[in-house]
Amino acid sequence: MIRPEAIKVVAWDFDGVLNRNIEDGVFAWSRNFETDLGLSLESFSGFLFQGRFQKAMVGEACLVELVGEWAGSNGAAGRESEILDYWFTRDAMHDPDVLLMVETLRQRGVSNVMATNNEIHRTAFIESTMGFADHMDRIFAAGRMRVAKPDPDYFRHIEQALGVAGEEVLLVDDMEENVKSARQLGWQAFHFTEGAHKALTAALNL
Repeated sequence: MIRPEAIKVVAWDFDGVLNRNIEDGVFAWSRNFETDLGLSLESFSGFLFQGRFQKAMVGEACLVELVGEWAGSNGAAGRESEILDYWFTRDAMHDPDVLLMVETLRQRGVSNVMATNNEIHRTAFIESTMGFADHMDRIFAAGRMRVAKPDPDYFRHIEQALGVAGEEVLLVDDMEENVKSARQLGWQAFHFTEGAHKALTAALNL
């Protein structure tokens, strides 16, 4: 049960919440990857998302270097910047309905922060190119923090950085394991699934 009167900070997940780029579990960037770039999605995804990206996510590897390594071995040497730009741009689909909630909460004096598992390069794109630095009071990202959700230390880092108690923070996240982890630390949490806008608006008394 969400207690909106106790909320001082709303911590918004990015992909699937602030950014409406996931449909039926499929990311927007991947839908036309092969047609538009002439490269194998299966090969790219298999190389990157079987552990390598997870290391980049927490700052233990460089995403640009990883994509460059794959490109060099798959007939796309020197195209890493093109591939990353395609990925980041095609996945840039901010959700206007969620951003309206953010602005309404801000007008009520509630702080809004981003709590994302993105690595440093995409985080910079989100912050600057997509303009989320203007919408968020702070951006917390796994690549900068060197820890990722659902690790409890991720949530503790945010508590300490903001000087708030867990019950004063609401996490809005589309991953159930992140919601459960936050709740175990005393946070309020809302599991945001596709089409949950009305339910969240009601829960926040907006």
